[in-house]
Amino acid sequence: MITRRGFNTGLGVAGAGLLMPTVVFAEDKGLVRLGNAAGIVDPQLSFMTVGQHPRVKFYEQEGVRLEIINMSGAGQTLQALASGNCETSAVAPVSFLGAYAKNPRIDVIFPYCWLREPHWSVAVKPDSPVKALAELKGRKVGIRNQGDTGYFGARAMFKELSIDPDNDIEWVSIGEGGPAGDAIYRGRVDAMAFWDGSFARIELAGYKLRHLPNTPGMERLFGNAYGVQKSSLQKNRDTVVRFFRAMAKSTVFAYADLDNSIRLHWDIYPETKPKGRTDAQSMEEARYILASRADKWMPKPGQPDQRFGAQSLAQWQAQVEFAGLESQIKDVSGAFTTDLLDEINAFDRAAIAAQAKALKP
Repeated sequence: MITRRGFNTGLGVAGAGLLMPTVVFAEDKGLVRLGNAAGIVDPQLSFMTVGQHPRVKFYEQEGVRLEIINMSGAGQTLQALASGNCETSAVAPVSFLGAYAKNPRIDVIFPYCWLREPHWSVAVKPDSPVKALAELKGRKVGIRNQGDTGYFGARAMFKELSIDPDNDIEWVSIGEGGPAGDAIYRGRVDAMAFWDGSFARIELAGYKLRHLPNTPGMERLFGNAYGVQKSSLQKNRDTVVRFFRAMAKSTVFAYADLDNSIRLHWDIYPETKPKGRTDAQSMEEARYILASRADKWMPKPGQPDQRFGAQSLAQWQAQVEFAGLESQIKDVSGAFTTDLLDEINAFDRAAIAAQAKALKP
């Protein structure tokens, strides 16, 4: 079994907190600390982690190192990113734009979109009488917490339906996995607002769900992007390009062979492999989680920009409208940049996919 310490000291510290003593960007330009809003380094992160493996070495080849710092949601990752407690973090646009509306000078900019379509939704029990989001007015909706992507996404959808998310919905924190499923099955809440991988873990715990149709405004959006500090981007531009190029290569590699990417992930993060299950059971569960997410890693057929990391002003303007912030945000162009994308995509996708398929377990 390969451990992170065994093949590269300092890689991938799972479960670490913000107060963990570590090297800052300015002192070690090769180290990139990544805030993980999901709070767990499970195989859903294989799109980035496979590049750490000594049989793959994408980050090493690019001269960078990835360190994952677990956090409690998009709210904490945004705070950590803006304050310099991590070099990059995925932040859902609906959560970022609320902060951006209050402070357009917030020290965050997004150079890389990693989820090409929205990944949040609202679900109910299969036998629930609720058939549409509009029917949840006046009801209880379960969430992980108020810093989570699912919460921000659901708020935006209710606003689109002219439902006041602060007065017409009662939000209830119900945790994750089995406890969240138990909450909806016992009637503590009428629905739950989460994101795809989190829903998958709830269903794996034995609680089947039925997803309500998302609002039409969702079709114009992307799902999630990685941000960096705007004030340090130019100074550390080369590191940022090389880091996201390694991530893009990892994404192509993982998508080409999901099962093997799961195995490689477990090699690096053995503590994330389920205990008390056979290898076949563990693989089935991990595959179920990845199946809810993997297609969103990739550019969709018909999207005008097929580059990894692509995003557009039109999409960001749609995010502003979706969040109901048009009166507060007149210009969103400063929230993102596409200037790095040609360099990030300077690799042979077909060769990376072939490498993945040729790598034996």
